[in-house]
Amino acid sequence: MTKIALLWDESFLWGLMAVKSFRSLGLKPEIVTAADVKDGALGGFDVLFVPGGWASDKTVSLGPEGADAIREFVRAGGGYLGFCGGAGLALDVEGGLSLTHVSRIPTKHRVPSFSGDIGLVPGDKGHPIWKGIRQPYAFHAWWPGQFHIGEGDGITVVAAYGGPGKDFCLADLPAGDVSGTGSGWDKWESAYGINLDPGRLTGEPAIIETTYGEGKVFLSYLHLETPGDAKGNRALLNVIEYLKPERRASKKKVKAPASKSYPVSPEAVKASRDMMKAAREFIAFGERNFLWYWRNSWVLQWRRGVRGVEYSMLYGMVREIAESMRAGGGFSDPALSGKVVAVSERILPFFEEAKELLLKERFALMNGGMSSIRSHDPEVAALREKLFSSSKRFGGEFKAILIMLDGVARGIL
Repeated sequence: MTKIALLWDESFLWGLMAVKSFRSLGLKPEIVTAADVKDGALGGFDVLFVPGGWASDKTVSLGPEGADAIREFVRAGGGYLGFCGGAGLALDVEGGLSLTHVSRIPTKHRVPSFSGDIGLVPGDKGHPIWKGIRQPYAFHAWWPGQFHIGEGDGITVVAAYGGPGKDFCLADLPAGDVSGTGSGWDKWESAYGINLDPGRLTGEPAIIETTYGEGKVFLSYLHLETPGDAKGNRALLNVIEYLKPERRASKKKVKAPASKSYPVSPEAVKASRDMMKAAREFIAFGERNFLWYWRNSWVLQWRRGVRGVEYSMLYGMVREIAESMRAGGGFSDPALSGKVVAVSERILPFFEEAKELLLKERFALMNGGMSSIRSHDPEVAALREKLFSSSKRFGGEFKAILIMLDGVARGIL
């Protein structure tokens, strides 16, 4: 079986989604941290998988030593598989690993906020990725970047974007509904101030591959690991098999899993139930106020002007923790019970303040001119700064809670 390392740092919900899908396919990825990578752990693996998340945050976690370790792993014949943020990490950009000469299209020239199922046009129908998959080819994207391929870069475009699927959205606009009216995208782009026309994506590279030294580099802005996506998951399985080196001398054995097993306390079980109850009530609050709905069991679709992926992350991670606590059994982390109680004490008041923020945002949306990170309303701006920071990226109390949840999530997997 292919030995797969899954880089956990700064993946959060995307890491959980990946673990769930890998395991459903009978694959057994070993979770490794940036610290493990720096310590030479990749020598015992065939393929490194890097899930989604902010690529620049992954770069910080790895540091120069970790980045060099990944480059050496691939140069020596290891396979690199990156989805979305994991793909972005491999690019030739500031802070990237430069496993390829490909860079990103600047935000002002790309379609910066698309999601859902989208059709694909294969570069070569005989590529192993398509094995056992019937046409039409369509996978899921969740707010990705876009590749910029220069001339003569030796890159193979495995698949390019075709037309949008039934669930495809641009920002909070269902593509089929807008296109179906025949009113065109120009007025929407003018109102939103961003590129929205899905036609801008047609023919653009979605999945690419190249080589780095003796290793293969396979990058996708599509999430083939989306749980429940049969075609995407089959493609994931095909790619893992494709990336497995024919021969690769192991430089270091994989760490033996922890042999001890620790129970969780009744207080931790109760804390996990409390978190789950609060998370459900919070999501219902947003639904009642017409601010979001579920796209699938993992991802919300939210109204432009409020945060959505962040709340999806909290809910998804809390749910996995609560289910594991309910199932019982032993865990490898002796401090797990304390961590669960600690994050519960912090996340419950966060949900209450976030409800207050959502109502203020809903009111402010009535007057227009607000994005998820900019508002002329001083009360909205102050509460956003506290809960999320003023950055588009994760910050504030949310990021602190997310890190705590991440530590618990690692302990239950």
